[in-house]
Amino acid sequence: MMKRSGFTLVEMLVVIAIIILVSVVAVPAITPFLKGQRLNKGARIVQAQALAARVMAINSRETRRLVLDSINYKLSIIGTDTTILAKAEFLPDTIEFGISTGSWTVGTSTVSFDPNGSADTSTLGTDTVTIQDKQGNKKNLKIISYTGQIFSD
Repeated sequence: MMKRSGFTLVEMLVVIAIIILVSVVAVPAITPFLKGQRLNKGARIVQAQALAARVMAINSRETRRLVLDSINYKLSIIGTDTTILAKAEFLPDTIEFGISTGSWTVGTSTVSFDPNGSADTSTLGTDTVTIQDKQGNKKNLKIISYTGQIFSD
């Protein structure tokens, strides 16, 4: 009696074919999810930078500004003398600042955070920052002036 251990070539080919079939079906279903994750990551970056600028303003008892650079897709925190106070953060690949309501300035726009924690969006021209992907999917981030908080839709 011959003892058999291991797999035959046919069994291995069947398993590989099943894996390929499952991959072909799963990839189109996962792609939109990954695109949505980039948009969510971009929103989290904007929210985190706004929170950091607000906390810096409260702790230093001086106005701090969050600069939204729509050309280079980055966010920076600066002081009243335009000194950069934190490492610039970039939006994820394929995510950019979108057109929002109000008079969005091409290039750099700012949101000022006062020492009491409130936000001044008058230099931004709107209380909503919009980010979008290349397909036009958008996420709006509303800045609450009197608290300085920023919420995503």
